[in-house]
Amino acid sequence: MFNPSDSRPAGSVVLFTNGDTSYEFFRDLGEGRVGERILLAQTRTPKGLGECVVLKCLPLPKAAEVTEKYQRTRIRLEEEVRLAQYLHHPSIACVHGLFESEMGLCVAMENVEGLSLNTLLAVAQARGRYFSEAFILYVGAEVAAALAYAHTLADDAGFALGIVNRDVNPARIRLGPHGEVRLTDFGVALSRLLGRLATSLPRPQGEVLYSAPEVLLGEVVDARADLFSLGLTLLEFATGRHLYDPGHVRIEEVEARLSKEARQQALAASVASVVTELPAFAEDAIWCAMAYGSEDVEQAAQGLSVPLRDILHTLLRRNPAERFGTAAELELVLRSQLARLGGYTREEALQEAQHALGEASEGLWDFELPSDEGGITPPVTEVWSRSEPTTDSASPRGARRASFGSRNPDEVPTEPGAGPRRRTLTKQPTA
Repeated sequence: MFNPSDSRPAGSVVLFTNGDTSYEFFRDLGEGRVGERILLAQTRTPKGLGECVVLKCLPLPKAAEVTEKYQRTRIRLEEEVRLAQYLHHPSIACVHGLFESEMGLCVAMENVEGLSLNTLLAVAQARGRYFSEAFILYVGAEVAAALAYAHTLADDAGFALGIVNRDVNPARIRLGPHGEVRLTDFGVALSRLLGRLATSLPRPQGEVLYSAPEVLLGEVVDARADLFSLGLTLLEFATGRHLYDPGHVRIEEVEARLSKEARQQALAASVASVVTELPAFAEDAIWCAMAYGSEDVEQAAQGLSVPLRDILHTLLRRNPAERFGTAAELELVLRSQLARLGGYTREEALQEAQHALGEASEGLWDFELPSDEGGITPPVTEVWSRSEPTTDSASPRGARRASFGSRNPDEVPTEPGAGPRRRTLTKQPTA
């Protein structure tokens, strides 16, 4: 994460001031999910420059221009801050507070350093080799621990908050500069928070491509939907493959798998995706979510060890009742498997990420690091002793083979494909 030095020129634009702390504009990060503007700001006190923070900003409209969308966005931001007062966990990004000024409403959040799994997956593909199974289990266990904490939180009166993150995906999970794993956002979380704004339309609130089937179909959602999203994330991070983008089948074949009742259900959800203005690829995701089976999970998980494949099979059951019952149960399973591999520390996770960056350096010339990521760089002198799954010498990328001491006898190294990691399914003309 980029933190400007105190040598920055004076006269920076001050967005607002709270007490003796001013928040100076540093970078525009684009539009948020509920219509707010995301900014990177530098704090300044009489002692000098402080930390960078992320601001979710909603400009104050003129009285005659207050729209329903503005009101809903404001309520969502206020709700995010109220919910954040209960979320105090080392693997969950902090929300500092809500500030209102002449420029508008701003939610100040921790600026989480590190690289997202999205970026690390690009690194893996650039070097021609994915991360080790230990790394995947470690990340999964850390995220599961954060979810277990959030899912079981209660309010001050002892009533369960029923939190569901609804946005677990590679962009929302980061590996920090010390090897720590962080969930960066609960901005679209579902909860039983008193006075919470109910969602008026049954639409996915997070990233569609990582939503559980019940979310895409507008059905009742509970914490197990987050476990499914984590399963999709770990599967893609481990193999580059995605259940909602199978690659080996056409959309017509996907539809042909469904019963008449299932097709009607998928069609209704597809129509709703148009009404609620979901991205164009949401329709394909809905059909794939309705049609995939255990054989598709098995094909997507090729190259992984049997224990990890079994974990993914359980996470990716269409019926929530057949998944892990809780995030705490999932965390226990992941850590048990990690222990069988000999354990894994955050220091090793950082070293593996640094080593991957060093190996991928030549393949990352055309890769633009997201403006809110950074803080991990390859060491000047790389010393790497831990073995990991690799491509073989026949790989088009020419990666060398390395042994993996804890490899299960039937585990085969996975290899990034030459094509795009994810494509949008499109209907093709039949012969």
